[in-house]
Amino acid sequence: MVSAEGRRPLPVRVVNGQEYVALADLADLFALTVRDDSRSGGVAVSRGTRTLVLAANRPLVSVAGRVVSLQAPPLQVDRTWLVPVDFVGRALPALVDARVELRRADRLVLVGDVRVPRVVARSEVAGGRVRVVLDVVPPTEHTFESSPGRLLLRFVAAGVDLNADAVPASDVVAGVRALEGRAAIAIDFGPRYAAHRTSEAPLPPDGTRVSIEITTSGDLPPTPAAPTTTPEPKALPPELAALFAPAASPIRTVVIDPGHGGEEEGARGPSGTLEKTVALNVARQLKAALESRLGVRVVLTRDGDETVPLDRRAAMANNNRADLFISIHANASVRRSATGAEVFFLSLDADGQPDHDLPEPAADMLPAVGGERAVELILWEMAQVRHLEQSAVLARMIESQLRARVPMSPRAVQQAPFRVLVGANMPAVLVEMGFITNGQEETRLNDASYQQRLVQALVESVVGYRAYLEGRTTEGRTPPGPARPPGEGRPR
Repeated sequence: MVSAEGRRPLPVRVVNGQEYVALADLADLFALTVRDDSRSGGVAVSRGTRTLVLAANRPLVSVAGRVVSLQAPPLQVDRTWLVPVDFVGRALPALVDARVELRRADRLVLVGDVRVPRVVARSEVAGGRVRVVLDVVPPTEHTFESSPGRLLLRFVAAGVDLNADAVPASDVVAGVRALEGRAAIAIDFGPRYAAHRTSEAPLPPDGTRVSIEITTSGDLPPTPAAPTTTPEPKALPPELAALFAPAASPIRTVVIDPGHGGEEEGARGPSGTLEKTVALNVARQLKAALESRLGVRVVLTRDGDETVPLDRRAAMANNNRADLFISIHANASVRRSATGAEVFFLSLDADGQPDHDLPEPAADMLPAVGGERAVELILWEMAQVRHLEQSAVLARMIESQLRARVPMSPRAVQQAPFRVLVGANMPAVLVEMGFITNGQEETRLNDASYQQRLVQALVESVVGYRAYLEGRTTEGRTPPGPARPPGEGRPR
């Protein structure tokens, strides 16, 4: 655990292959009160006037009136309560005034206003030189110090989280390493190092790229020659170019957002299927289908098993000037019989603000193992507001195409203040492909033919939406609005 006071160890135990921490250790670190809760048969954890309750043998925790799911249930071993490690990131922040960030892969818990930037390093050969590139997130103040055989990069931070797997040792760069106990990275030079220079540039949406270009003594392996290009044909006269120019498509870039990823597994099915895995599989198929069918550019917010913050997903769509944003998920419910696909677009209140006064979710909307389903809000960005009507049109087109191919929920089209949609500056929807917590639906979601039907429905929806936009442009028609006004999609 890293805080302004320094570093302290947080012991971890492994039980049934799952990592746990003791509530007693968390109580010492965060001044918590832990007591048995007779009503739930579990344990209550308090700090001041705030309390959360964990039920015995259930991977759920009640936090400030909402239910959050954990990867495993709490356990009592030798009269000591243990909670899964993700409790630290999912539930503990509700009790602690300071920021609490769990970086599970890095074995770190950050508390308060401390900076431990993530740095991903790689090396490349360009133009007879070696370049070491460091991507730093978030941007963090730093300085360079040169000494014989080494360049030191010092950060104004509590530590540094370095991944240098993509920098193989060579006789130019011997290695890139973090210095133990210091917020610094050392680039160790090899015998063929001659000189270096550094440069920096912004790394959208929230990082800095540091480049160290190294001049070497002796020749490097030649850089492959650029492919020969054929000369471009002579340009047509302007009057003919206008005649033969293709019409600009109203949809040129689509961003597909596979939900969750990395440490955020999402919901988990009875047989262990993870939402993040199914979402990525379908997203990859959808990308390939849209590119081949429509010839559009398709960007995935993640193309692997990595954690991507919610705000960064919408930022990627905005930075890529996307025309559509589609977030792919699998639903979860404590009611195992819940079934069917659903489509969401953003909800607003009567004043045009995110609808954050919604009632607590109904019983069939509560989370199952592995993912927080409670709606998160972000009030400082309202980019989606101007696209709400178009998002409603797209949502209903998707619902119609899905209904022709897969089972649908009784609440097939809904509105909700999902955080991932709020900042998208283009029509945006969230698609729940089905309830992964339903055993039969989990089997369907793993079936290749079922995934293909989902992909076909989404492709046809985009094709139809493009035709609708083209028709509106050429005929001057007003788009059909949603069947009910925005904001009425869910009870208030």
